Amino acid sequence: MGDWKLSTWTDAAQLAASVNPRDVPDDARGIAPSVWFTQLRETGKAAYAVNFLAHAMPRYECVVWAVRALIEMGLNRADPAIVAALRWIDNPSDKLRRAAAELGDTLDDESPQALLCKAIFLSGGSISEEDLPAIQPPPDVCAKLAAAAVLTAAFTGKTPTEAIATSLRLGEAVLAGA
Repeated sequence: MGDWKLSTWTDAAQLAASVNPRDVPDDARGIAPSVWFTQLRETGKAAYAVNFLAHAMPRYECVVWAVRALIEMGLNRADPAIVAALRWIDNPSDKLRRAAAELGDTLDDESPQALLCKAIFLSGGSISEEDLPAIQPPPDVCAKLAAAAVLTAAFTGKTPTEAIATSLRLGEAVLAGA
């Protein structure tokens, strides 16, 4: 799946700079992100590929991908964080975005569920209190948290390599518009 219809990125190095501005590979310059992504997978850099993929997506689609990956890894659809995420996906309103944040605040900060809830909250819309002037989140934080949720779930599972590979396939499908 080399055609990433939903990504606006055209240069892998520019995208890599959004993942980590202090470590932009020279050989990523001037090539398509999907080509660089394939190279990452083929050279065994799957965890980095998860982060790269997350940053390639629009924020809404990034959350959709993370939820699909977490469910595929075995998180129960009845888990309160998954329910909150699915509700927000169905209706990405500010009220449901803030409800996901409130739920995330009650969870273990290092759990995939808490990271997912934080990704939803930081996906867009003001992060200040509702009665205060709007403050937008940094544009890369949603992707960082969604990728962290996916990787945390994968590495706490029984088969992290398979879980990461599945999440990468799901992400490519999302970027392809499937």
